[in-house]
Amino acid sequence: MPDTTRTDTDTHSAQTDGIRTNEDRILDIALDSGLIILQSGGETYRAEETMGTVACSLGAAHASAFVTPTVVMLTCVDSRNQSRTRIERVQDRSINLGRIARVNELSHRLVDHRDRPADLRKAETVLRRIRNEPLHGKAGVIFATALSCYCFSFMFNGSPAEAACAFVIGACLRVLLFALNSLRLSSFIVTIIGGLMVSLASGLAALSALVPGAGNVSISVLMTLVPGLAIVNAIRDIISGDLVAGSARLLEAFVIASALSLGAAGGLLLIPSLPGVSDLTYLTAPPASFALAFLATAAFAWFYHITRYDILWAALFGAAGWIVYLFVSHELGNQFAGYLTGALIVGLCAEFTAVVARKPATVYIVPGIIPFVPGGGMYQTMFEVVLGHGDAAAQKAFSTLTAAASIAVGIAIASSLARLVSRFRQRKL
Repeated sequence: MPDTTRTDTDTHSAQTDGIRTNEDRILDIALDSGLIILQSGGETYRAEETMGTVACSLGAAHASAFVTPTVVMLTCVDSRNQSRTRIERVQDRSINLGRIARVNELSHRLVDHRDRPADLRKAETVLRRIRNEPLHGKAGVIFATALSCYCFSFMFNGSPAEAACAFVIGACLRVLLFALNSLRLSSFIVTIIGGLMVSLASGLAALSALVPGAGNVSISVLMTLVPGLAIVNAIRDIISGDLVAGSARLLEAFVIASALSLGAAGGLLLIPSLPGVSDLTYLTAPPASFALAFLATAAFAWFYHITRYDILWAALFGAAGWIVYLFVSHELGNQFAGYLTGALIVGLCAEFTAVVARKPATVYIVPGIIPFVPGGGMYQTMFEVVLGHGDAAAQKAFSTLTAAASIAVGIAIASSLARLVSRFRQRKL
């Protein structure tokens, strides 16, 4: 169990006598499953559903969970109508979609064998193994980060020189983040420093005439810091009716984005002679665009610790959604319709695959929407603010927010359709 603050309320006398009963172990197992999901970047509603499912599958007569992004509370009632309540504070959050998938797998396995006597020791062992499972090596994560920056640069119509600079700066950024995280600094400070480093490095590359301008390189690398997961989880929480958790996650995403903008703006202020940033243009050749989006999505899926099999599907969905975005944007002349349609395709593919593979849809959605995240618009907005161009900044900000809203609507529609289909199937059964 992680280092957390715990409060227990137990009506059973054995608890006060220091005897750990099966009921206590069931409560611990169910609570730990929810903690792993939240600490790994999972949705609030998923944590609540998983804790209830695990507790009842292991023998609890009733279970009620309440979760916020920072607190987990679970109450279990046994066959003697005696209740136990436990509260834990969520700490040390990171992104590990692989852990979420494995906890989800454990939950399904317990449901499938609900009619058999529960092996509590085995469930405890599985959760312990999930927590202690080694992460992908740092070298692989550094390369994946650099590769994603390289791909984004070409997707934004960058030159080979700009893509090469993005690759190098992206690798250096990941090394810096590893070092800063080892110091256990707050994510806000880490993000500011990361944004500052990217802005300074790309600016120096432009001033050294290595690249024609800093815009393409900066945007490509900053894409790796955009809080896409927080936005997705906020949307999914709101769809499920958990407005408190959804609002908290949206605020978290805003704070991260603000920190990123502050850091990048600091770099621009330190280099006042930095060339201007032109509007983004995208590479539209279908084969090349598909391949680049596929590789960028796969890279993100890798350092989100998704299994190799799931990486393939997530990358395919991300690439397909990107091609749909380019096609719709070109044919309709409306970029926001492209965002919505592309995100809808990713969401529908993810939801369908999640049902078939019995995996959380988040495993495929989070990396799949990475090509759509409007990191370029955020950078351009910040650049105009630094230059004092209020009208241009407001226009860019509106365009960026509209793009983000379009992506959110696409995912929301896909999630809602999936839930309607699931309820319809349950009624037929």
